Amino acid sequence: MPVNIEEEIKQMLSRLTGLEPEEISMEIDVIDDLGIDSLKFIEIATELERTFKVVIKNSQLMQLRKVGEAVALVKEILGQDND
Repeated sequence: MPVNIEEEIKQMLSRLTGLEPEEISMEIDVIDDLGIDSLKFIEIATELERTFKVVIKNSQLMQLRKVGEAVALVKEILGQDND
């Protein structure tokens, strides 16, 4: 069964923030809206890499702000279409 990247990322953010997955939209800013600090941000990046077996470059990581941008990046790295 194919992995739903959006749902996996929402679940991961839910575990790390205590929010329900339904409360996490693609437009949420992970720093401003979720209150993610730099250490937690690195934890999220590490979890993304581990979960999806990808490598995220520091330059890519620094450009991520919204949940949707993280979803798009993982899809891009995996060579999936962004719908």
